[in-house]
Amino acid sequence: MRLAVWPVPPALALASALADLVTEAVEVEPHGARALLDAGRVDLALLPTLDVLRGPDPLAVVPGVALAGERSPRRRLVVGSALDAIETIGFDPRDAQESILTQLVLREHYGATPTFALADPATPLADVLARQSAALVGYGEALPPGTFALDPGQEWTDLTLRPYPWGLLAGLADTVEPAAAQRVRAAVRAAPPTEALVQDGVGVYQLTLDGYAMDGLDQLAEMLFETGTLSDIPAVPFVEIPDEG
Repeated sequence: MRLAVWPVPPALALASALADLVTEAVEVEPHGARALLDAGRVDLALLPTLDVLRGPDPLAVVPGVALAGERSPRRRLVVGSALDAIETIGFDPRDAQESILTQLVLREHYGATPTFALADPATPLADVLARQSAALVGYGEALPPGTFALDPGQEWTDLTLRPYPWGLLAGLADTVEPAAAQRVRAAVRAAPPTEALVQDGVGVYQLTLDGYAMDGLDQLAEMLFETGTLSDIPAVPFVEIPDEG
C-alpha cells in the first residue's frame, strides 16, 4: 500500500502507525494530496476534511481513522491589531481549510468578519502585516514585534468542546476493500502513543475518530452548511466494514 501524508509530525505519526502495511510513504502538502491519489501514485492519502466534504468526485474513506486535534498542525494566525479590529488577513489560497476555519472562529468568538487577501508565501511576514491586519502562516515563522498568535484549532476546541478533524484517510471510490480498511483501522487503533501527538507536554492530536472526534466531524459539516460553505450536509463515504457496529 502506498500512502500520502502531510510533512508535519502528527501526520507522519499516521505513517508510522501503518508502517507494517505501507510499502511507500510520500510526504505532500495537504493541497497536493488529492492529485497524487487521482494520478494513481498512492493508494490512500490523508486529505483535508474540507476537501472530502465538498469534493465532487466520490471517495472511499477509511472509517475510524483521521488526524484530529485541539491544535492546528500547520498554520497559526499572526495578528498585528486588536482581535475585533481585524479587517484583512493575508493567506495562501492553498490553505483553504485553515482560512475557512479561521473565518468561522473569528466570527463566532470575536464578532470579526475580515476579508482574506492573497499573500505570496515567499513574502516576509513583516511585509505582509504592513499591508494586512493579520496573516495565516506556518509555525516556523518568528513573530514580528508587537504581534501575537492565535491557534485556529485551539479556538475551534474552545468554541465547540470538540477536536477539529483536520484530515481523513481516503482512496478513490471502489478501490479500498473492506478487509483492507479494517486492517488499516486496526493498525491505527493499536498504535502506541507517540510524542508526535503531544504539544507542550499534553496530548493534543489523535489518529482516530474515537471519542469526541466524530462529533467534531459532524459539527464541522453542520457549521459549514449553516454558513453557506457547503450546499448541503454530505454523507462521508466511509467504507463499510462488516464489524463496524
